[in-house]
This record gives sequence, structure tokens and C-alpha cells, in this order.
Amino acid sequence: MPKIIVSVWIYLCGVVGAVVTGSLLSQVLSVFPPSQMEAYGPVVPAVARSWSVFLPSAPAILWCSAAASALLGLYLWRSRGSLETRLFSAAVIAAVNLFLSMFFSMALLAAYFYLPKVANGA
Repeated sequence: MPKIIVSVWIYLCGVVGAVVTGSLLSQVLSVFPPSQMEAYGPVVPAVARSWSVFLPSAPAILWCSAAASALLGLYLWRSRGSLETRLFSAAVIAAVNLFLSMFFSMALLAAYFYLPKVANGA
């Protein structure tokens, strides 16, 4: 029974984390346009420019990931597979959601704030 409770909580944290991170990223991206990278100086690293290209689609990717995870969670709940397989699948789904949330959050912080500041010595 404790394995089931832990697995469900991890799964729910992954789904909620993806939704909350998507909402937070959309708010931050609406406040700071991509031209904000030049605010620290004329030098903008190529990594920051390339990450700023795909960051506007990050909230949509996270929300689609959360929706797909919810559908997979319903499938796992209704499936007749072994309990261990379903618990492991729920943990993998949560790990993917939490990894995507962490990656997009760190990409935003690095591309918009950290790398341009370091490159210009500000």
C-alpha cells in the first residue's frame, strides 16, 4: 500500500509541476521579451540566442506533456497489467514531466538572465 501512495503522489507532483512551470514560464516570457537579452550589453552568447528561439513554445510543450500524462495516467489506472509495471510507468511519466519542467526553467534563467550578464561582465 505505501508503494501505491508514493507512486500516485510522485505522478501527481509531476503533472502539477508541468502545469505550474508552464504557467510560470508563460508569465515570465510575457514580461521579458527576447530583446531583454541585450539589456546587459552588446554581447549575447549563441547558446542564449538559440535557446530563446524555442523558449516561447515551452509552455505549450509543458501543457501538452501534462495533458498526455493525464491521459496515460487514466490508461494506467484502467489497465490490467501488473501493479509493479503500473507503478513504474507512473514514476517514469512523473520523471519526464519533472525533467521537462526543470530543463525549461533552467534554460529560461540561463538564456535570458545569466549568460548575457556573464558575457558582458556586468
